[in-house]
Amino acid sequence: MQRILLILAVMAVAACGPGPRPSESSPLYGTVPSRSVAVMHFSHCSQGLALMMDSTSLFRTLDYGRMADNEAILSYGYSAGLVPLLCVDAGRAADDTSAQAAGLLRRAELSGLKTFYTARMLPKRAAVLLSLSQAAIDEAVQHIGAGTSILDAPGFAEAMQLASGGAGEIFLKNGAARRWLPASVLKSYIPRKDLVSFIADAAQWSVLNLRGYGRREIGVSFHDGGGARFLSHLFAGLEASDSKAADAVPASSEFVLDLPLADWRGYYDAYVECLDVRSSLSRHKAHLAALRKQYAKNPLDWAKARSPREIALVRWEGREVLMLRPEKRPKSVQDAQNPCPGFVPALFGSAFTIADDSCMGAYGDWLVYGSAEDVDALREAEKERFLQGIPRKLKYLFWTKELQIYSDGKNTFLDVN
Repeated sequence: MQRILLILAVMAVAACGPGPRPSESSPLYGTVPSRSVAVMHFSHCSQGLALMMDSTSLFRTLDYGRMADNEAILSYGYSAGLVPLLCVDAGRAADDTSAQAAGLLRRAELSGLKTFYTARMLPKRAAVLLSLSQAAIDEAVQHIGAGTSILDAPGFAEAMQLASGGAGEIFLKNGAARRWLPASVLKSYIPRKDLVSFIADAAQWSVLNLRGYGRREIGVSFHDGGGARFLSHLFAGLEASDSKAADAVPASSEFVLDLPLADWRGYYDAYVECLDVRSSLSRHKAHLAALRKQYAKNPLDWAKARSPREIALVRWEGREVLMLRPEKRPKSVQDAQNPCPGFVPALFGSAFTIADDSCMGAYGDWLVYGSAEDVDALREAEKERFLQGIPRKLKYLFWTKELQIYSDGKNTFLDVN
């Protein structure tokens, strides 16, 4: 699970993915407990497990025989830690196990796994359940007997309408990110607490569509539950716009968060709607009022005067700056004290917070904010367009050396290195 969960970084910003495609629910979903925090459906069991699990896992070392290519669902519940439950299609429902299923059950039990055969408990199909935990097996059996499953979890049935992977789909419950988020992921770039918060705010469910079983064959969609409180809802109505960050950031960049803006006011109004639904609008207005009082400048008037077309946060070699590309190219000026620190994250989101934005300067098409040393270092840094293969028109870009996610307005793309 560690491998694929590198995608959790995508929730640091949110986007809309491919349009919905109605899909029929596999009978195997009836074995997945409703409180599961991650659900992974594969057309081929062995290939799906190879993508998701380490080669030393009992689930990987088990001989599935002829059932290796059967449909399967791997789900995770949480009980003091993540607990996997694997459901493998065993063919048409039967009271007696088939030879293949019986063989798999024996081999699994000998390996130390807990097992259960559903016989006629599922409609039209039988399945073999495997887990490291007897409690997980018991919970699944109780759900099957009661006729309840993950399909009854809020928003899951709607999230399934975004499934279009062919090879399979992965559903992640955003509100449970602190359960499934590995502590090591992106810790060099984003504090875990902030990352978990972003993921929870991004969507109700995240859907990864597997076009194949390679790491670069993953499409991403987000289900917002019909609620404006989620960032995915905020971005859904925005247009892709020209991005120029790739030509301006240092060649040694380690982290780039880029937000092109076709209409900065449209983005801000959508952001305010999101805050209002979360009951955070009063706090936001109070923050703007405090900045206005402290710096004798209305943040919205400040933004209107610049009409931002793009905002980027860049980190490289222990340095960081905020870059704002105004509608009109800024005049070349000497670096000076920033008269309005904190205005960018206050208006466009806390993701654009940096430790020190006390200084400002001009660099090409950009206004640059940071410490005096970092602003100067950006100007002197070697530049080259290193974001190869990423479109010039974007809704957003999240870039690290390990992971890149971006939206061109129609689709969301994910690359994991």
